[in-house]
Amino acid sequence: MEVPDQVGEDKFKVNDDFDKCRIAQWLRAIDALNKEDDFSEFASDPVFRVLQNEVKLCNFSAGYMLSNIMKDIDKSYWEYGAARKTKKEIARKMLAMNKPIEEIADLTELPQSTVLELKKEIDSPET
Repeated sequence: MEVPDQVGEDKFKVNDDFDKCRIAQWLRAIDALNKEDDFSEFASDPVFRVLQNEVKLCNFSAGYMLSNIMKDIDKSYWEYGAARKTKKEIARKMLAMNKPIEEIADLTELPQSTVLELKKEIDSPET
Protein backbone atom coordinates (compact mmCIF):
# COMPACT_ATOMS: atom_id res chain seq x y z
CA MET A 1 0.00 0.00 0.00
CA GLU A 2 1.32 3.39 -0.93
CA VAL A 3 1.55 6.13 1.73
CA PRO A 4 0.11 9.43 0.52
CA ASP A 5 2.31 12.46 0.01
CA GLN A 6 -0.52 14.97 0.27
CA VAL A 7 -0.43 17.95 2.56
CA GLY A 8 -3.30 18.93 4.78
CA GLU A 9 -5.84 17.34 7.08
CA ASP A 10 -6.14 14.09 5.09
CA LYS A 11 -2.47 13.45 4.39
CA PHE A 12 -2.60 10.10 6.23
CA LYS A 13 -5.88 8.92 4.75
CA VAL A 14 -5.68 6.75 1.64
CA ASN A 15 -8.84 4.73 2.09
CA ASP A 16 -11.00 3.51 4.94
CA ASP A 17 -8.90 0.37 5.50
CA PHE A 18 -5.65 2.32 5.74
CA ASP A 19 -7.30 5.01 7.85
CA LYS A 20 -8.21 2.43 10.49
CA CYS A 21 -4.90 0.56 10.51
CA ARG A 22 -2.40 0.93 13.33
CA ILE A 23 0.26 2.55 11.13
CA ALA A 24 -2.11 5.33 10.12
CA GLN A 25 -3.02 5.85 13.77
CA TRP A 26 0.67 6.08 14.68
CA LEU A 27 1.29 8.59 11.91
CA ARG A 28 -1.65 10.75 13.01
CA ALA A 29 -0.60 10.51 16.68
CA ILE A 30 2.98 11.51 15.89
CA ASP A 31 1.73 14.31 13.63
CA ALA A 32 -0.55 15.60 16.41
CA LEU A 33 2.34 15.56 18.88
CA ASN A 34 4.66 17.35 16.46
CA LYS A 35 2.08 20.07 15.86
CA GLU A 36 1.07 20.11 19.55
CA ASP A 37 -2.53 19.50 18.39
CA ASP A 38 -5.37 17.87 20.27
CA PHE A 39 -4.23 14.38 21.31
CA SER A 40 -7.53 13.33 22.93
CA GLU A 41 -8.36 10.93 20.06
CA PHE A 42 -5.38 8.80 21.16
CA ALA A 43 -5.44 9.40 24.91
CA SER A 44 -7.47 6.30 25.77
CA ASP A 45 -4.89 3.99 24.17
CA PRO A 46 -2.14 3.10 26.69
CA VAL A 47 0.49 2.73 23.95
CA PHE A 48 -0.18 6.24 22.67
CA ARG A 49 -0.13 7.64 26.24
CA VAL A 50 3.39 6.22 26.61
CA LEU A 51 4.33 7.82 23.29
CA GLN A 52 2.91 11.15 24.44
CA ASN A 53 4.85 11.02 27.73
CA GLU A 54 8.08 10.09 25.96
CA VAL A 55 7.70 12.98 23.53
CA LYS A 56 7.09 15.38 26.42
CA LEU A 57 10.32 14.21 28.06
CA CYS A 58 12.53 14.46 24.98
CA ASN A 59 10.86 17.37 23.23
CA PHE A 60 10.38 19.89 26.03
CA SER A 61 10.78 23.58 25.43
CA ALA A 62 12.82 26.04 27.44
CA GLY A 63 9.59 27.35 28.94
CA TYR A 64 8.58 23.86 30.05
CA MET A 65 11.98 23.26 31.58
CA LEU A 66 11.98 26.66 33.28
CA SER A 67 8.51 26.15 34.75
CA ASN A 68 9.54 22.77 36.21
CA ILE A 69 12.78 24.19 37.58
CA MET A 70 10.86 27.07 39.16
CA LYS A 71 8.45 24.60 40.80
CA ASP A 72 11.43 22.73 42.26
CA ILE A 73 13.05 25.97 43.44
CA ASP A 74 9.79 27.15 45.04
CA LYS A 75 9.38 23.81 46.80
CA SER A 76 12.98 23.85 48.06
CA TYR A 77 12.65 27.45 49.23
CA TRP A 78 9.43 26.63 51.12
CA GLU A 79 10.99 23.55 52.73
CA TYR A 80 14.10 25.54 53.73
CA GLY A 81 11.96 28.28 55.26
CA ALA A 82 9.81 25.79 57.17
CA ALA A 83 12.89 23.97 58.52
CA ARG A 84 14.51 27.26 59.57
CA LYS A 85 11.31 28.35 61.33
CA THR A 86 11.21 25.05 63.23
CA LYS A 87 14.86 25.43 64.25
CA LYS A 88 14.18 28.94 65.55
CA GLU A 89 11.20 27.68 67.58
CA ILE A 90 13.41 25.00 69.13
CA ALA A 91 16.10 27.60 69.85
CA ARG A 92 13.54 29.86 71.58
CA LYS A 93 12.43 26.97 73.79
CA MET A 94 16.03 26.17 74.66
CA LEU A 95 16.73 29.84 75.44
CA ALA A 96 13.70 29.82 77.75
CA MET A 97 15.34 26.86 79.52
CA ASN A 98 18.57 28.94 79.87
CA LYS A 99 20.66 26.58 77.73
CA PRO A 100 24.06 27.94 76.61
CA ILE A 101 24.14 29.80 73.26
CA GLU A 102 26.86 27.47 71.90
CA GLU A 103 24.82 24.37 72.73
CA ILE A 104 21.68 25.82 71.10
CA ALA A 105 23.61 26.76 67.96
CA ASP A 106 25.19 23.31 67.81
CA LEU A 107 21.94 21.38 68.29
CA THR A 108 19.75 23.51 66.00
CA GLU A 109 22.51 24.09 63.40
CA LEU A 110 21.69 27.81 63.50
CA PRO A 111 24.51 30.36 63.48
CA GLN A 112 25.35 31.74 66.92
CA SER A 113 24.47 35.21 65.63
CA THR A 114 20.91 34.03 64.90
CA VAL A 115 20.60 32.50 68.36
CA LEU A 116 21.86 35.76 69.90
CA GLU A 117 19.25 37.72 67.90
CA LEU A 118 16.55 35.39 69.20
CA LYS A 119 17.84 35.91 72.74
CA LYS A 120 17.63 39.70 72.29
CA GLU A 121 14.03 39.38 71.07
CA ILE A 122 13.14 37.31 74.14
CA ASP A 123 15.01 39.56 76.57
CA SER A 124 13.54 42.82 75.27
CA PRO A 125 10.15 42.20 73.68
CA GLU A 126 8.69 45.13 71.77
CA THR A 127 5.66 46.72 73.39
